Amino acid sequence: MIHSSSDSSGTFTTTDSRSTLPLRWPAEHGAWGILLVPCFSSAAVAGGWNLPLLFFLFCMLALFLLRGSVESYRASGARWTIVFAPVHALLLVVSCSTGLALMWVYGRWQLIGVSAAGGLLYFGQRALVTAHSSQRAEKRSLVAELVGVALLTLSAPGAWIALRGSLSRTALEIWFLCLLFFAGGVLYVKYRVRGVLAHKRFDGFAERLAFAWPVLAYHLMLAAFLGILLLRPLTSDSSTLRVAVLCLAFAPAVLRAIALLFRLGRRFAIPRLGWTEVAHSLLFMALVILAYRLVA
Repeated sequence: MIHSSSDSSGTFTTTDSRSTLPLRWPAEHGAWGILLVPCFSSAAVAGGWNLPLLFFLFCMLALFLLRGSVESYRASGARWTIVFAPVHALLLVVSCSTGLALMWVYGRWQLIGVSAAGGLLYFGQRALVTAHSSQRAEKRSLVAELVGVALLTLSAPGAWIALRGSLSRTALEIWFLCLLFFAGGVLYVKYRVRGVLAHKRFDGFAERLAFAWPVLAYHLMLAAFLGILLLRPLTSDSSTLRVAVLCLAFAPAVLRAIALLFRLGRRFAIPRLGWTEVAHSLLFMALVILAYRLVA
């Protein structure tokens, strides 16, 4: 049997079946945060840990690594048969076995709905990426990136179902909050990079606003939405406090979007931007957990 393998130049050759291909880790490091922050936020709010949640984590991570590695090899010219390379086959076995255990042993049947939604979002994203492939300025279009956010943040309802057994309104709220937060992050990073690639000075405020208005408009609508939640009559003082903490969780993102108008065109260190996004994500997760767990 023959497998495809890649050398340092990215060219694929045929190798003996005894050779194994190394796992390629997902290239988009920010995707880890988009996947894990909703998952851990949901699990922390739901409370406790159990074996179904551990199975869900194994299943989710196996699928995430499988997707990232296969897509990386495919981008280098490999065929879809790369899925059956030993390391990928192992990940596929782990994901299928843990997923079946969650449903047949622990009765987490609602995960079928989450999986179906994830499948639709994944194939929708792949279709968008394929349609965008002729435009090489960006690897993925903004719409494809946002669909990817919706896909990865499904870890929130998935973790809740694994832990509690069934979906709840709180789980959907956490998913929605994570979706809003990470969609804003994708917008910010996208336009921060586009500002550098534009090779412009952006001298006037009007020029900056005309370029980055989607980022500012999104975050202003987000701020308005949170303000309406904060000002509307709530059932108790604890509900008001919860909304206030959630507003605080989004405050750095809103301020960052405003600051973008003054940073357009400035070069930046990508690792530094990445670590800044990690810090924002961890702060957001801590405040979401605080809002639901401690503000009862």
